[in-house]
Parts: sequence; structure tokens; C-alpha cells
Amino acid sequence: MKHTTLEDLASQFDAFFVDQFGVLMDASGPYPFAIHAIKKLSEYNKPIVLLSNSGKRAKKNCERLKRLGFELKLFSAVITSGEVAYWTIKNKFEDSGYIKPKIHLISRDADTSPINGLSCEATKNMDETDYLIIAGSESDRRPLNYYRTLLEPLATRRVPAFCTNPDLVMLTPKGTSFGAGLIAKEYEKMGGSVTWFGKPHPLIYKFALNKIPGIDSKKVLCIGDSLEHDIRGSFNSNCSSALVKTGIAAATQTEDLINSINFSDIPNFIIPAFSF
Repeated sequence: MKHTTLEDLASQFDAFFVDQFGVLMDASGPYPFAIHAIKKLSEYNKPIVLLSNSGKRAKKNCERLKRLGFELKLFSAVITSGEVAYWTIKNKFEDSGYIKPKIHLISRDADTSPINGLSCEATKNMDETDYLIIAGSESDRRPLNYYRTLLEPLATRRVPAFCTNPDLVMLTPKGTSFGAGLIAKEYEKMGGSVTWFGKPHPLIYKFALNKIPGIDSKKVLCIGDSLEHDIRGSFNSNCSSALVKTGIAAATQTEDLINSINFSDIPNFIIPAFSF
């Protein structure tokens, strides 16, 4: 674990997997250094893949990046946990015997992109729900107990769930709050089964590595602000990692990293921010 800078690391690796929230932006907008840093990093002519635990599909995230001032052409790919989940679920439904399964969707900002185009029917009726998709959290408006009460009937019936955004903590304009991943954890505690997508789970890294053929995973630097998601995921996928001291890692102390009981949660590098 070495303290360094993005500028020092840029020449040492052949590709970069960059997290979105907590690295490039927070809930209020892009960090003042992030747009320039992406441009500067792109000058090394190495692939930059945006790798995000967003329950929304890639197109929605591309629209947001463009709206905030990022140049999409500088990214080799934009991969979200929502996009990986969408295609996996789509294939599952098409291969199953269900005729348009009924889906109860939990998302943020009334986003329906996780199910748009799927061979399914959205429902609010818990008694007829075949699958649950947990794509987002509105924890800045709803307490965790709201979700427990909402999901209890589904857990009792053992309705299978897909969590398309495994983040336990999310950034809001007022600070941090619980993410969709914590809602899914609560569903598991109630007896429900959950299939997980996104970091630190391996499928999203397989998608990303397929976008940069010929590059060894150890020469890929994963940059993120979450020990549980970005750092652990990069370790499990045999990539290198750098923790930024922004986002949810802003308050993380070096001593806490050294004393971590999970070796997989210790980053190879620590950088103050995604900046040059």
C-alpha cells in the first residue's frame, strides 16, 4: 500500500477502470478536477473504462456524463452493474418457461430502464410478483424500515431478487445514506434470495476486461472510493487498485486499512483524488 498520485500511476499501467460516484463526481455534480483529469489521462493513449455500480443502464449514465461536461469519446466503454444485469436477466427470461414474468422494481427517480425492453410486466401487486429487481435507493427520502415493510410479503413467498446496484452506501446532496445493496441485504436477512451484480462481483469485471483484449489484468488499475466494492472487486479479479480519498473514502484512516481483517480490502495505492 503506497501513497502516490494519479500522475505517477498513469505511466505504470496499460488500462484504467474508473469508478463514477466518489471519484469523478458526487450527488451535487462533477468534482472540479475530474473533467480535466479524464482528458489528461486520455493523452496517455490507454483505455479508460468507466466501471460503475449504477443500477441504471449504460445509456442513462452516458447521458449524465455528457450533461455534466465529460467527453464520452475519451472512454473506451461505459459499463454499469445495471447494464450487466439487464443482459443477464434478459437472457434468463428468454430462456425460461415464464410468459412475461411479473416484476416489482425498486429504483430511484422513477427510473424504469432496468426493465425497459425486457419480456416482462411491471407490477406493484406483491401477491403476483414473480421477481424483484432492486436497482436503486431513495434513502434520502425513505427510511430503511419502509423497504423492510414493503418487501416482507415477497421474502415470505421467497420471491427471487436481483440486486443491480450492490452499493451499501450512496452519496446524496446531504451526505451519505444507505444504498440499494443494503436494501438487498435486508431482503436476504428476511429469507429472500438475491442474485448480485456489480462490484465486487466478478461478472462486471469480465465484461470490462473483454473490452480491452490483450491487456493483462494486473496491468489494469481500478480506481475507486469503496474498499468493499472497488478494492475488493479489483483484488478478486486479479487487477491492481488505487483508493481515492474522496467520496465515501474521504474519512477513511490509513490505520484502518492496515488493520483490515480482509486482505482483499487493502488497496495497492492510495491517491488523494482523481486529479493531476
